[in-house]
Amino acid sequence: MRIVKRNEKAATRAPSRKVARVATAKSATMTGLTGFAIDVSEPVGRKAFAALTQNRGSFQGFAAGAAANVKKLDPETAARTYLNQALESDAVKKFARPAIETGTSDFQSLGTETVPLTGTTIVKFRQTFNKIPVYGSLVTVELDKGNECLAISSSLGTPKGVRHVATVSPVEALKVAAKESGCTVGSMNQTPRLYYYFDQDNVTWCLAYIIEDVARRKRKMTDRLDFDAPLKDYVVDAHSGRLLAALPRTATMAVVQEMVMDALKHKRKITVEAIAGGKKQLHDAVLNVTTYGFDFKDPTAQSGQLPGTLYSKPPGTWPLEAVGAHANGSAVAMFLRNIVKRNNIDNLGGEMISTVNCWDRAEGTTPAKQWRNAYWNGTQMVYGQIQFPDGSFYSIASMLEVVGHEMFHGVTDHTSRLEYRTQSGALNESYSDIFGTIIANFSKPLKKWVWEIGAGFDGPGTALRSLSDPNLHSQPKTMSEYHAATPPYTYDRNDYGWVHDNSGIHNFAAYNIMTTSASGKYLFTPAQLAAMFYIALTVHLSRTSQFVDSRRAVVQATRSLFRNESGSALTQKVRAVERGFSAAGIL
Repeated sequence: MRIVKRNEKAATRAPSRKVARVATAKSATMTGLTGFAIDVSEPVGRKAFAALTQNRGSFQGFAAGAAANVKKLDPETAARTYLNQALESDAVKKFARPAIETGTSDFQSLGTETVPLTGTTIVKFRQTFNKIPVYGSLVTVELDKGNECLAISSSLGTPKGVRHVATVSPVEALKVAAKESGCTVGSMNQTPRLYYYFDQDNVTWCLAYIIEDVARRKRKMTDRLDFDAPLKDYVVDAHSGRLLAALPRTATMAVVQEMVMDALKHKRKITVEAIAGGKKQLHDAVLNVTTYGFDFKDPTAQSGQLPGTLYSKPPGTWPLEAVGAHANGSAVAMFLRNIVKRNNIDNLGGEMISTVNCWDRAEGTTPAKQWRNAYWNGTQMVYGQIQFPDGSFYSIASMLEVVGHEMFHGVTDHTSRLEYRTQSGALNESYSDIFGTIIANFSKPLKKWVWEIGAGFDGPGTALRSLSDPNLHSQPKTMSEYHAATPPYTYDRNDYGWVHDNSGIHNFAAYNIMTTSASGKYLFTPAQLAAMFYIALTVHLSRTSQFVDSRRAVVQATRSLFRNESGSALTQKVRAVERGFSAAGIL
């Protein structure tokens, strides 16, 4: 979400052949979902997949001849068949099709994607009962180029005792969201979706409507809600009409090339666009990165005026804050395209917009124009600035690790969509810290990496967070120090379950992995680390994933990336990941 906590002082700390098992894992008590993973690169998985392959001919899910030649199947059909066989076969222990009173699980395809980093194909499925999806559920099936199954990972739920027919209409659900957000029903322009939803506050399954990405009505600055996220998902009980949750979605940064100086006195190469009349503007048409100014207006109260005024010249020169935002936004775009093979934040080449010189009055009006924050608002980056004693301003957009952090919230929004509360919210923050760190340090040897986020944010020698030692900035370092919170999880009561604090635990796990050495050298290269955490975030995590789910996700990503290495080399890398999480108490 935002780079720092807002108003920090106000917060207080058909029946299948196998019997479906009841979720007992610790993660299931938080989200109602139980995780499972199996991979051909580890002994148990190798044995299970060998048995499945041997028994293909007797499994009716394979069409005539398909068992002998899976190459002829399309990836989705092959993946679905492997999934069904694994669910029904005793060869895959602890993996069974969940069942409730009205029947067993089915699985809705979420699409197929090729992962350039591994050269494999991923097919994703969402769990359903009675054609109603289970919120946060996810199954990923990984295939090689010959359509052979390499891995299956899942997060599945068993919503027993829930009536699957809604008694509240979609319009009534919209009215609840409208009342809470201050919007009109017509302005939301969507039909609510039904889900089986695990209510974390009451630790129970229910049937609920989800109304996504609702932009809140502008409110007076004296209204406490105006300190909160401007974009939310609303969850409404489909039987009682009660609001179950308001989940923040706002994560809280002709071609001409020029060499310019940024605020840190570094020479930066930026790409701008030539327009009529001999002018240039801060738009990189190749990377689709654009930079605007907001003249110190309020990005929340005056959000309708975003993105602001596109920087152009002549007259004058490019302002330092605009140079930093444009150069750093372009650096993130190039990292996405060249290192993790993603086409901008939305993976469709969509425009990456930054707006500098923003001033959110709800976070303070003294000194004037200072706003020590930045955030992704669901569609673009907005940046504040810090005032120095001499009266000059330093834009937060000048910090590459902060820009990378905030823009990766956008990647999360377009992929796993991690819920912004409790452990899933801490993961949301941590993955942004991880990628902010990787992006800012990528060109340097690992031994010279800076592990602080926002170094110098409050003057020389200060920082916002540290991956190497979260305790330096009042964050927990291991699960024994976890900051627990009781519902309701709100911004001003407990920072949505201490998401900015508890992110330190997952950050420390990542630091342990990144700095693992063997034979006097670092075990992983920067590109490998980026790939491992990127695949974990975008392929294996879902809305309600917990720390233990991330451990499983990074292990799965590691197995996928290095499965062609020798058995000993792969084992060494997997164990390094497991040790990294274990050192943070994520077991």
